[in-house]
Amino acid sequence: MQPNTMHRVCDAATRALKIIAALMLVAIVAINATNVAGRYIFSAPFAWGEEVMLYLMIGAIFVGAPAVTWDGTNIRMDILARAVPQRVRRFLEGLADLVSLFVAALLVYASVPIVLQLIEFDQRSHAAEIPMALPQGALPLGLALSVLALIARELSGKAAQHAASPPQ
Repeated sequence: MQPNTMHRVCDAATRALKIIAALMLVAIVAINATNVAGRYIFSAPFAWGEEVMLYLMIGAIFVGAPAVTWDGTNIRMDILARAVPQRVRRFLEGLADLVSLFVAALLVYASVPIVLQLIEFDQRSHAAEIPMALPQGALPLGLALSVLALIARELSGKAAQHAASPPQ
């Protein structure tokens, strides 16, 4: 795949992931507002509200992680890296990406069997009866997509462009 094509595909995919994460956050606000009204106006809150909001927040974080990775907007301590010459900065950012890729891949490898076991046992949440594989599956899904985003950043040259950009 050509770098420009990869850029467009990754930009479109991460835009979709951002929209999904934003919709999850909107759902959290809607559930919370409805639950507050139910509690204080009707004295009947949803028993499942807190649980669903928590799982939506977990989902939003891990669905949004690949977009943050692709954009290179992760929280990082780069004050020293920004002070060194561009070639050293590129090396340090490449090393950080490699470590991130390794850790994310390791977590995917470790978490997939757990999610498969949750599916096998059909474990469900207490209040909402949500299959636990859904919120737990957000972790390996988000991290696997982040691994792909890291690889795409390197192959497309976006990481090198980011390292070459002036300090902000």
